[in-house]
Amino acid sequence: MKNEILLKQLAAFRHNTLSVMEGLTEEDADFIPEGFKNNIRWNLGHIYLDQYDWLYHKTREDNPAPKQYREMFGYGTKPEDWKQSPPTLSELRNRLMEQVEHIKAEFGYRLDQELDEPTELGMNSFAELLPRTFYHEGMHVGTILAIRKAINIQKSVI
Repeated sequence: MKNEILLKQLAAFRHNTLSVMEGLTEEDADFIPEGFKNNIRWNLGHIYLDQYDWLYHKTREDNPAPKQYREMFGYGTKPEDWKQSPPTLSELRNRLMEQVEHIKAEFGYRLDQELDEPTELGMNSFAELLPRTFYHEGMHVGTILAIRKAINIQKSVI
């Protein structure tokens, strides 16, 4: 039962994340307002990468995220350092949608499985890790909403 709830929450939270992309243009996705170091595109890519990083962190399995995503969306990265073209919003949307099904298929049946070793935060199973990724995703959705608000304010001033 607990695992079903976690997987329902995964889908619901991701639906909320995808909804903040509605009406977003490629130009808006790249705008970095004053006071921010990243843009909406970075936050979306980071949500995607981070969730896989945590789930694959303590396994011997390969992280399915594209290799270039680490250079672009990993912790401490920022758009001004990108050496390649970022993924389009459409690609990010598709990856974020597909990720939910991938996680359900790969981890849904083994959420109670113990990790090879506990995380630095003392989490011992995939079921303990997953809510941490929900929390992280919510923080970045809040940042995306703040950036969208800054974009709207800037547009109303022009």
